[in-house]
Formats: sequence, structure tokens, C-alpha cells
Amino acid sequence: MHPAAKLPLLFLLLVGATATTSTANHAPAPAAGSCVPREREALLAFKRGITGDPAGRLASWKRGNHDCCRWRGVRCSDNLIGHVFGLHLQNNFSWYNEATALVGHISTSLLALEQLEHLDLSNNNLVGPAGRFPGFVSYLRNLVYLNFSGMPLKGKVPVET
Repeated sequence: MHPAAKLPLLFLLLVGATATTSTANHAPAPAAGSCVPREREALLAFKRGITGDPAGRLASWKRGNHDCCRWRGVRCSDNLIGHVFGLHLQNNFSWYNEATALVGHISTSLLALEQLEHLDLSNNNLVGPAGRFPGFVSYLRNLVYLNFSGMPLKGKVPVET
């Protein structure tokens, strides 16, 4: 074989060896867009607190549907880990329209969504513990947007902790 013809072959061998070495040294990454199991369980616990969903907004939220990033109203980070950063379950009609409003309690399970930045439950018939404002939301450290407007909440909004 001519020496110049050996160069492309040598290049391919080096690239192949590098790719094999780099994949052998790292654990496989989760599938792109798949959600964190602990966060999926937190969302399912939140769903258990919902006693009415006449519009079927949570119909895609099922234990067998493992990728919660594909559930209606759930937004996940674009990285490979898929942390939930947004929960958009607002009722597009007013809260008194029982035909479309979610009804129930806002579960403390949302605290497991440590990367949550946006939480919009507006215009639904949802309440916190004992029918009061869910003060635990003040512990969501990454939260930058909160919309509970049009909800039948009582009590004080907690100060920043």
C-alpha cells in the first residue's frame, strides 16, 4: 500500500479509538427530554389532589406515560436531564366556570420540583392546605413567575424567606 493511502486509514482508526474511549469512560446519558422520576412522582401526587378536571387537562398525566415532559402543561429543561421548570395549568376561562376549571387542593408535592421557575394555576378552583394560600410555594427557590389569580384563596401571601 502506498504511504499516502495509509493516512486516511490511520485517521479513521484514531477517530474510532477516541470515540470508543470517550463513550467507555462515561455513563450513558438519559434520553433527551425524559423527565426526572422523582419529579414525575411529584406531579402524579399533585394530580391526586385534583378532584375535578372536567376539561381533561391532566388526561395525559399517567403513571405508564413515563416522560412527564410530554404531559400537557408541563415544561422541561432542554438539557438531557429534563427537570420540570414550568407548570402551566391555567384555566383559559374564569375560575367560576366549573365546566373547565380544575378543582381540588394544591399539593406540597410541588416542592420536589426544585427547578420550577413558572407556576400558573390561575382561574382554577384550587386551594392550599385548609383552604388557605399555599405558603409552601415560598420555598420554591427558583420560582420567578407565580400566577394564582382568580382562585378562591384565603390568607396572607408569605414574605420572601
